[in-house]
Amino acid sequence: MPWDESGELAEELFRASIADQVAQDLRHLYVFGTAGEGYAVDERRFDQVVDVFADESRRHGVDPMVGLISPSLPVVIGRIERCVARGIRSFQLSLPSWGALNDVELATFFAQTCGRFPEAEFLHYNLVRSGRILTPDDYATLAAAHPNLVAVKHTRADYATVHGLFAKAPALRHFFTEATYSYASLVGPAAFLVSIASVRPQLAREYFDAGVARDTDALLATCAQLLELSGELRRAVGPGPHMDGAFDKIFAKVRDPRFPLALLPPYQGASDAAYEAFRAALAQRHADWLERP
Repeated sequence: MPWDESGELAEELFRASIADQVAQDLRHLYVFGTAGEGYAVDERRFDQVVDVFADESRRHGVDPMVGLISPSLPVVIGRIERCVARGIRSFQLSLPSWGALNDVELATFFAQTCGRFPEAEFLHYNLVRSGRILTPDDYATLAAAHPNLVAVKHTRADYATVHGLFAKAPALRHFFTEATYSYASLVGPAAFLVSIASVRPQLAREYFDAGVARDTDALLATCAQLLELSGELRRAVGPGPHMDGAFDKIFAKVRDPRFPLALLPPYQGASDAAYEAFRAALAQRHADWLERP
């Protein structure tokens, strides 16, 4: 999310970013994942971003998805209610992260989201920050209980887990990040969660298509390139803990140099020097991943 120097939404840049993604044939867009600082916004900023996102999505004929990150279930419910009132029907759920949920708490969370809003569709964001990584068995149970739980975004999945997901929860659409997608697409109908590949959406699309075609050579070659890009990014940003948005805003700035790198406080974004170092690395060693003029 682009914030101006006072921490307010830079609406023009936000709208331009959405238009750029749609122009690159990326039509499944969402706001407020971890990279979109869904954990950091207050309710005023949440509603403002949702209003702009919904308006711009309608303008371009795409369906908006809104991410929901909060340790408070009532806050999550309230955000869903306000989004539904605005005509939004697709949501990305993250588990409350103050403490890992036990099985009873997990069932309650999904009953009060998926079960409470049967008219909506939900994708679950399965990430370590939530304190509990759900298993293929968990998803088999949840999918049977909630037909409107339709997809999962996996940030970490080993090979055994990939096989388990397709075998035990085949009704769900499973999204994988760059490294895992290359393997998962050879096993089942994997979906691709674009991250660092967003610096060049055309090549991201080609990587996805290679998975659909099960073109092993193309998959492995592109996966190796993406792993190299990730290494370049880590070296450019430097050591130390960083929120996901610190990296993702560099990707956005590669697409549009006007895009600000700042995160909402207290979190620290990447520096302009880190952006320049990453872009220089692309130009010198990975020129195919820079948009051609």
